[in-house]
Amino acid sequence: MPTPGTSAQRPIKQVHYLPIRYLIFFPPSHTLPPSAPSLTARGRKTKREQSMQQVGFIGVGAMGGAIAACLLKKGVPVLAYDRNPAVLAALQQKGATAAASVREVVDQAEIVFACLPTVDICKTVAFGPGGVAEGQKVKIYIETSTLGGAAAVEIAEGLAKHGITLLDTPVVGGTMAAEAGNLGVLTAGPAEAFERAKFALEAFAGRLFYLGPNAGMGQAGKVVNNAVAYACVLSTCEAVALGLKAGLDMETAVAIINQGSGANFFSQRVFPGYIMQNKFDGTGAIEIGLKDVKLFLEEAGRLHMQTPMASAVSSLQKQIIDSGAPGRDTLTIFHYFTDLAGLPRFGS
Repeated sequence: MPTPGTSAQRPIKQVHYLPIRYLIFFPPSHTLPPSAPSLTARGRKTKREQSMQQVGFIGVGAMGGAIAACLLKKGVPVLAYDRNPAVLAALQQKGATAAASVREVVDQAEIVFACLPTVDICKTVAFGPGGVAEGQKVKIYIETSTLGGAAAVEIAEGLAKHGITLLDTPVVGGTMAAEAGNLGVLTAGPAEAFERAKFALEAFAGRLFYLGPNAGMGQAGKVVNNAVAYACVLSTCEAVALGLKAGLDMETAVAIINQGSGANFFSQRVFPGYIMQNKFDGTGAIEIGLKDVKLFLEEAGRLHMQTPMASAVSSLQKQIIDSGAPGRDTLTIFHYFTDLAGLPRFGS
């Protein structure tokens, strides 16, 4: 899930390269076909030239908008498109140029980012009418969306036929980490493309992982993180609700968890920064979490692996979604547990 990160921006340390012996998540048949483009012939740009190079950005909602804002802060010009005029206008106020369509972005920028909510939307943007595959200028397409390994391979192979290289680049850390330029950035794809795009990736990375040349490895890392994150969300909300029912105040209940072995990212960052401040929006729709855990289960199925914990998390997610209005924020999961406990909703 989008779990918030730290508020202080730290300098980039080192890029973490996965040893070759671990690059086995996808078999060799899933590497990019020979038609994938080579970037060497275009020559190298200096860091200053790179920072002045306009990049495109498709999807500038909560997460995409925060990433794009980091690029702008680092002096990287951004040409952005989103079908929501409000979020596009907000990014314009931070210095971005607004595009009228996906096609306009991919016709004018050589490096293009995408941050999109569902697998179907990712595929439509890549291959639909006026999509990335039809772009006249785009050469490197950086997918920061969580879409699963199979979809990442499909998009990489499809775009390679059009001379476009995919960097499979999901992120971990949530919107607060994105705003601070402190995300975990998990990139897989051809090394030349990674090196060429690194100046932009470093603009929002607290830790940058290069996971090898095969599309899908970034997604593997992301679903591993998300499975743990959503288990922590559910267990922390349930435990705090029990503490309240027993007579503890929320601040004390959360402090006890964080002082002990139950401490986790959700208890340390989200409860103090959002729920205890009576903020129940800003981390993404609750359905995104269900999609994220479903992708973990799909990978487990492909690997013929049983995952009883993730299956239980997914089942409970479905119950929580069905208990209220669609599209509400992930943070409203806490309301589900306080409702079960017969407690008033916090802040009401």
